[in-house]
Amino acid sequence: MLVIEAARMANGAAPADAFLEELIRKEDFGRIADVLIRFEEFARTGTLDVPLQLNSLGNDIWEIKAVDVRLPFYYANSHSRCRAVRLTNGFLKNGRECPPRYKRLAMRVRGEDELL
Repeated sequence: MLVIEAARMANGAAPADAFLEELIRKEDFGRIADVLIRFEEFARTGTLDVPLQLNSLGNDIWEIKAVDVRLPFYYANSHSRCRAVRLTNGFLKNGRECPPRYKRLAMRVRGEDELL
């Protein structure tokens, strides 16, 4: 079993939560459904199809891929029996590669989250 959580920044913000809340606010039900399907499978099996649904961004940052939705995350050190991943942020992908600013944000959120 895998637990999926939102990483927090030092100021308490959770960019992944904010991204998902924006999809809900816009009533973007197709994207929300795609994300929930990936979350359920990832939590249940601990993996997704590589590279179709799961991809390494480098520096121990990965991304869950649901059509054009991208949710960067990292594997958290957990002392419980459940493994955990912490979502760092989210974005809609337009191009072929992950924009560098989203990789930098993911690394920044991870760094701050690990210090909390």
